[in-house]
Amino acid sequence: MNTPDEDARDEWYSGMVDEISEQAIDEFTFDRLRSYYVNNRDLAKNAVLTFREARDILASSPSSALVLFTTAIELGLKLTLLKPVIYGLVHNDSVADLISDLAVKHNGFDRFKPLLARILKEYGGIDFNSFKIEGHTKTIWEEINALQGSRNAVVHRGELASNDVATLGKNVATMIMGTFLPCVLAGLGLKLIEGGVIENA
Repeated sequence: MNTPDEDARDEWYSGMVDEISEQAIDEFTFDRLRSYYVNNRDLAKNAVLTFREARDILASSPSSALVLFTTAIELGLKLTLLKPVIYGLVHNDSVADLISDLAVKHNGFDRFKPLLARILKEYGGIDFNSFKIEGHTKTIWEEINALQGSRNAVVHRGELASNDVATLGKNVATMIMGTFLPCVLAGLGLKLIEGGVIENA
């Protein structure tokens, strides 16, 4: 149960996210987004390393791999796609880092979906709202939500993940880190190279 201060903070934060999402749809510029990636070339490094560790332990520990794949997915979406946009919307550089850090650390990932969808469509040519991995029946967003639920069952209830669920985590993480991010970067004249470093295309 939250304290009154925590409830007030959450209410303020929710309003700020909604305002940022609306502003992003209307005002965001190519140059500001590109400059964030250029100035933070190691932005994707932790997500890539987390993905690799998950891949390496998949056969021996599906539950551990699921936790790491889901972490890589969240890092990929929050840190490599959302944070640059939110940073770019805050025109005062002295507080931009603080606001963008707060935004990506906060729960309530669902409210970022319109912003993610817009960035992926505009710079990556990807329809995030309806995107499905080939051969899958659910959208990638539905699969991300399912994976978060499965990860929470492992972490909070000690349930063991099946190999199938962990493999789904691998497939979704591969799509985020191997397709979505590179497509957005390509739209900005950039590319992701070995080890998660961002360079000019």
